[in-house]
Amino acid sequence: MSEFNYDTYCGLYCGACSIMKACQTGIKDPFACIFCDEAGMELKCHGCKTEQVFENCAKCPIRPCARERGVEHCPDCPDYPCQNYGFMQFLTEKLPHWDTAAANLQTIKEKGTEGWLQEQQAQWKCPNCQTDYSWYATHCSNCGKDLGEIKPYKNTFDKSVFQMLTQPDPDELFKQELFFKLEGTDQVKVQKDIVYSNSEGRDLFLDLYYPPAHTPHHKLPVVVLVHGETPLTNLKDSGPFTSLGRIIAASGLAVAAFNHRTLLQGCQIKDAIADVENLIQFLNYRANDFDLNKDQIGLWSFSMGVPCGLYVGLNNKADNIKCQVAYYGFGEFTSLCTLLKGSINYEGMDEQAEEYSPIRLLCQAPDKIAPLLIARAGMDQIPTILKSIDSFIGAALENNVHIDIYNHPAGVHAFELVNDVPRTHEIIELTLDFLYQHLTVIPL
Repeated sequence: MSEFNYDTYCGLYCGACSIMKACQTGIKDPFACIFCDEAGMELKCHGCKTEQVFENCAKCPIRPCARERGVEHCPDCPDYPCQNYGFMQFLTEKLPHWDTAAANLQTIKEKGTEGWLQEQQAQWKCPNCQTDYSWYATHCSNCGKDLGEIKPYKNTFDKSVFQMLTQPDPDELFKQELFFKLEGTDQVKVQKDIVYSNSEGRDLFLDLYYPPAHTPHHKLPVVVLVHGETPLTNLKDSGPFTSLGRIIAASGLAVAAFNHRTLLQGCQIKDAIADVENLIQFLNYRANDFDLNKDQIGLWSFSMGVPCGLYVGLNNKADNIKCQVAYYGFGEFTSLCTLLKGSINYEGMDEQAEEYSPIRLLCQAPDKIAPLLIARAGMDQIPTILKSIDSFIGAALENNVHIDIYNHPAGVHAFELVNDVPRTHEIIELTLDFLYQHLTVIPL
């Protein structure tokens, strides 16, 4: 019996896997070369259903889910198709070999696992010399035949997907700063660790950033930074937010960077929103103490924190939020909660997702909604996030809301930290101009 197992839970055929073929033969196709030559990963795998799994495949959410549920293939699970499987389908445009999985699962249903394996074994052989080949092999390693025309999908993959497959180390990401630079950031004044709220005995903290030339008693407009989902409790102290706080302050505005509770910390949607609202309320009450203009507030939300920021901004009863920015985020909570379903306390989430959906607020007095700026990452790796924000954009346009939309065609999630290209710098510059215009210029 072979030490290699070609069956999988999701329907991919491991016998044609670039990594396994390199492990077996030492021959690397272009896909395997990226992992080995560029990332320095060991090309060693005996198959999804063995204990010797390639390190990147070990991170796949489908494998542990299927094992925990005791199913041999995803369709055996009553929850199929779920978000985990949907993530795989999302990858199809970038990794076209994933497009074979659904058809393979149907074949397994009709012919059984052994019948499917025999069919796949025959399919992934060179028609000239019967030598096995891998997903992205361009020519037969034995006879040199061009293999491009005989595959069930296009012969190439999108190399940008590698940025997703090799997510940065969380500790390194915490230290990372924006590529964008501005003069005067080293002279920005910071007041750290101000308690703005207390939840269940836990203090929630705020940092305030001031422009270098700020003088006491001069009240400044303030930009509130709403971070995304994280199990961490101190995201305001991370490099992305400390560097952004200094950049905005150097442009002439005050900045409020704060920690709020998240779904990944076990809270509910209503709790996360309450923290953002409490922060705004704190800034209103203590505006004089901190030299802030309580009537000129802007919100800048990121990633999975976007629906929180958008809801608070659209539900602005005090009419003091003058503009809103959303970067690469969800436009509503349902998609977000579905994505995080296995990692959060899901009880009551469906009802809250509906109640706090920003989209449903767009039709309520749209002419009163503060101007919006949406920046989308055209190559965002997060499942369903583009569909979600595009639905929000569509609803905003349908209701004739003041909205500026900037697409970053090559941008991935957190493009200001990942894509050091002109378009990244351009979007940040446009965002700073947008904030300054709407927070400092009094409309006629």
